[in-house]
Amino acid sequence: MPLILLAACGGGGGVGSTPTPTSSGTGSISPNPPSPPPIEIASISAMPPVATTNSAGVNYDDAEYRLSNVDVAANALAAYNTGATGAGVKIAIIDSGLSDPAAVFAGRIDPASTDLVSNRGITDTDGHGTSVSAIAAAGRDGKDMMGVAFNATVLVARTDTIGSCGSSTGCQHNDDVLARGVDLARQNGARVINMSLGGSEAATSGLVTAVRAAAAAGIIVVISAGNDGGANPDAFSQIAAANGMNGMVVIAGSHDAGYNMSSFSDRAGTYGPYYLTAMGEAVRSINQNAGHFLFSGTSYSAPAIAGAAAVLAQAFPNLTGKQIVDLLFSTATDAGAAGVDGIFGHGILNLGKAFQPQGGTNLAGSTIAVSLTGNGTTSAAMGDATAQTGMSAGKMVILDGYGRAYTMNLGSTLGRPSAVRPLIASLMGDVHTTDLSRGPIAVSLNVAQGRIGEPAADIRRLGLSSGDARMVRMLSGRVMARIGRNTLAVLGMAEGAGRLSAMIAGQAEAPFLVAREPDETPGFAVRHGVAFAIRHDLGFAAVTVASERGVVSGPVADSLSDAGYSSASARFDRRLGGVSLSGGIAVIREDASVLGARFGAALGGGGANTKIIDARVAWQISNGWSLAGAVRQGWTRADAGGTLVNGKLLTSAFAFDLVKAGHGYRFGLRVAQPMRVASGGYDLSLPSSYDYATGTVGYDRQYLSLRPKGRELDLEAAYGARLAGGWIDANLFLRREPGNVAAAPVDHGMAVRYALAL
Repeated sequence: MPLILLAACGGGGGVGSTPTPTSSGTGSISPNPPSPPPIEIASISAMPPVATTNSAGVNYDDAEYRLSNVDVAANALAAYNTGATGAGVKIAIIDSGLSDPAAVFAGRIDPASTDLVSNRGITDTDGHGTSVSAIAAAGRDGKDMMGVAFNATVLVARTDTIGSCGSSTGCQHNDDVLARGVDLARQNGARVINMSLGGSEAATSGLVTAVRAAAAAGIIVVISAGNDGGANPDAFSQIAAANGMNGMVVIAGSHDAGYNMSSFSDRAGTYGPYYLTAMGEAVRSINQNAGHFLFSGTSYSAPAIAGAAAVLAQAFPNLTGKQIVDLLFSTATDAGAAGVDGIFGHGILNLGKAFQPQGGTNLAGSTIAVSLTGNGTTSAAMGDATAQTGMSAGKMVILDGYGRAYTMNLGSTLGRPSAVRPLIASLMGDVHTTDLSRGPIAVSLNVAQGRIGEPAADIRRLGLSSGDARMVRMLSGRVMARIGRNTLAVLGMAEGAGRLSAMIAGQAEAPFLVAREPDETPGFAVRHGVAFAIRHDLGFAAVTVASERGVVSGPVADSLSDAGYSSASARFDRRLGGVSLSGGIAVIREDASVLGARFGAALGGGGANTKIIDARVAWQISNGWSLAGAVRQGWTRADAGGTLVNGKLLTSAFAFDLVKAGHGYRFGLRVAQPMRVASGGYDLSLPSSYDYATGTVGYDRQYLSLRPKGRELDLEAAYGARLAGGWIDANLFLRREPGNVAAAPVDHGMAVRYALAL
């Protein structure tokens, strides 16, 4: 004999009890369950087909949505805001039929809908089928409640046994008829089948065969877990674990408004891999007379899950049924014990999270990986450029691990380097300097006391006293050699080529700690490696050639360990009376950075070549006073790759000094602008559209400006005097818009130093 199945509806009652409204009438019920935390992924949004995009800007977060407590509990708003509403997707409801006196399903009842038992039509006399259908797909009409997939089409398969719905046990359904209902859904293009039914006996082989055929066709089947409060789902729903179901059958358990397991709901038990919960307790729906009530039972958590599946199917037509089930499971909010457990199974339905990108993300039409949060970090030379353009430039299409298309603003995922306090770096404590010379060779080493636990270094050969034979680390060093009468060469370790060039040119080192000359550094934070400079006096002028290698520094030093740079320069200098002139050219090659900025593969991910012109004028006025000015202009071209077609940047820097060198004292005043991008940016070819049917990607040219709004200006005054065999110096500085960030607070401070010559 075919098994007789009963409708699973009554809250807390046995399987088959009739719906028990907890309130009557309409307009008097105001359920407002707490919502899961809002989903916030900056600048990321689902990109469904153009026809369903929320281009009209509809406000779905209205009174009707808030009264639809199943929708709110499922966190469905994020899906609606993309325009995904289930339109065009067919949900088969195998139940007691459907009555629609309020026309909330107008135009969305599939013509293949039928009574599979007799010729009664699909009119629902019990109310169970109607209330279940409403949770899945009741239309949005501004009146009280709407279904999860409120624009989906419903295929109604009426399967209740004649006369059974009036009994105290509720509607009964014959297995053979249910099997025909499943076949009807499969043959008429349903993407989801909902069976809010249950029973204490296992399904017959005929029904198992029908469900297996639906699963093989890619149709998702959602079945209620049962209302006995059991440790396992009822026997009928255990069909999910039968051979050949391919994970396409979902067992629906119920939670309440506080996301606690409903007392009446059968638990996941050993069927956790197939089990998911949705709100099924005191849910707002309608009956066959369009009356609004609060219903309870796993009968109502099932259509919530079915509706969520339909919304995903519409928004992402590339998804298979298996992928949709995987998404619903993997994005469920974990509840109970961590991971899949015996109470909540996979957890709580979270449609908002299911709309977020899952797995690895890459540029549409390529395998180039894209991060949702960080695709690079700009440098101080670029300052606040991305804050000005990030939300309007770099809009592109990416695909997640399921091949779903999303749009994101690439510019807004670029970070800025953390604020730099150059004073701290300039004040090195516990420094010992030794200078050794022998004939034409001079050696200078700077060492500092090491950290506790570091191996001791034997520094006696450096000429330091035995009392200084402690743990030390070398900060920098240089070896200078005179090669012939007119040639001087210097090799530096952990020193910059610019500093070495200035030293062998006889340029006095200014007493400034914060404001720097343009040629002192490459213009971005580095860890100097090895540098070399050689100067030859031609008589009428002198020429200095220098080179340097080092490592680009940044906010994540470990990740930058392979970001090397190298530079080469040639400059001339000449003295005309009290005026010194110098100028030169230089080239800088960065292996994996652009002016110190690090960009991911989407923005090329490579290095850059920079060409530089420098000029400096120094005028010895009188009485020890001198006036100097230095300017630098740079042209940078980034390596093309990823979306980057052409990256050109124009940079500039300058410094002006007024210095007084007296007997036993010194004074200096400097105004400087460190390297700043004066103009330029990235010309990008970005994927701007995606066709799910063909996989065709459309491209758009966009421009990402890297010119900052801010402009850093540094002002520093220094005064020093001889004291007790050494020098005491005081520095006072102010940095306006530090890091070329217009909104950055002023950085100012002072330092007093005393250096004793031993």
